[in-house]
Amino acid sequence: MQRTARSLGLLLTILSLVAVPASAQDAVAGTWLMTMSSPEIGTVESEFVFEQDGSEVTGTAELQLVDDVEISDGLYEDGVLSFLMHVSMEGQWFTVEMEADVDGDEMAGEAYVPEMGAGMPFTAKRHGN
Repeated sequence: MQRTARSLGLLLTILSLVAVPASAQDAVAGTWLMTMSSPEIGTVESEFVFEQDGSEVTGTAELQLVDDVEISDGLYEDGVLSFLMHVSMEGQWFTVEMEADVDGDEMAGEAYVPEMGAGMPFTAKRHGN
């Protein structure tokens, strides 16, 4: 009986360790509605769709006031999502460095534009997942 209880305890411990990476893998996957505000542009809402494979993150975005968007270098580690967003506006491309702390279905962070030397805070909520 003791051997069975010990074996069951060991099995439960192993299963709990295996389950942690699986839940962490989907930490940012899904559709996110992002809100960004600044005095220059007002409030802008955007939709991001992220896919995640381990710590690597890829995705797409639909932004107001923007002609085209490409996402690269996505990474999710230790509760922090970071990626580069390459944006075309009025024929010019620029890069936005995005970084956010993720807490369940919410995130808060900053979008930083090196060419302008400016950052804008943003929040996002996972939608419909």
